[in-house]
Amino acid sequence: MTNVQEQIDAYLSSLAQDHKFSGSVLAARQGSLLFKGGYGKANIELHVDNTSDTAFRIGSVTKTITAVGVIQLIAEGKLAFNDTIGPYFPHQKDGDRITVHHLLTHTSGIANYTDDENLLDWASLPSTTEELLNRFSNMDLEYEPGENYQYSNSGYVLLGALIEQVSNQSYGDYIADHIFNPLGMVNTRLDDPKPIIPLRASGYEMDSSGLLINSYNLHPSNAYAAGGLISTAEDIYLWDQALYTDKLLPQPLLDDMMTPHKGDEGSSYGCGWIIQDTPYGKMTGHTGGIPGFTSILMRFPETKATVIVLSNILQDVTHVGQHIAGILHSEGAI
Repeated sequence: MTNVQEQIDAYLSSLAQDHKFSGSVLAARQGSLLFKGGYGKANIELHVDNTSDTAFRIGSVTKTITAVGVIQLIAEGKLAFNDTIGPYFPHQKDGDRITVHHLLTHTSGIANYTDDENLLDWASLPSTTEELLNRFSNMDLEYEPGENYQYSNSGYVLLGALIEQVSNQSYGDYIADHIFNPLGMVNTRLDDPKPIIPLRASGYEMDSSGLLINSYNLHPSNAYAAGGLISTAEDIYLWDQALYTDKLLPQPLLDDMMTPHKGDEGSSYGCGWIIQDTPYGKMTGHTGGIPGFTSILMRFPETKATVIVLSNILQDVTHVGQHIAGILHSEGAI
């Protein structure tokens, strides 16, 4: 094992012993895969181990993919960043003042539908896209479009529905045809509880006494284009590497996508991407959280380093990603 492998394995093995981490991790630099592995159980009740091939719900890392899908349509001239969404969504309040760019950058002012105090009454049941849209379309805007940043899953539900209208395909079919299949991401898809998905992990969380329990069963249709994908660490790495090429988008649009706009708490948001300054240069990535699962994708363009952490326990894994990034960038790391 290399220096990097030994350090990452020792770190994750220690966390896994105390149920402080369960999942799959991949780390790479300069296009070389330096580490991949699974820790903890994909299914505790059946004693099935996590591996590098285990499939996890990735939550809001989905937004990075939805954003590229929308910007592909912009590249084809079928949409523009400054198009208002009113013509596509006549029932969306103030849609004539909200642009595609507002949705991509969380600056639309639309309330976040997952903040609904009655969320648990409906979130375990399947929803159509129209039902999701109706959960927020009549709400007053929380601020004037473009004036502020406020993270809103509602905007990415609208973007998924926009992809469907403009492409005449379902959201799932569009991203499969235009992103997953061209990149060989054979283990990535919209999650669905009905099909048999090989190596799909079960999701867990801690109760108030610190014991692991089965997580609340949020139906993935309620996350849709804002957080409804299931994937593996190796597929996410294919995604990461493709963004250093023009396979999906021309370079000027890739640059636009990664340009920071408004943000909060020390980070900015581009079009579907969190952008932060780090000791290793700019980081572009995204976190994800959905009942039973958390994730983080961290990309360091200046060093061409990548950290992917997918977990099937609902607990913050940001510190895990940051620690591994530190190992990747340590002096003498090989």
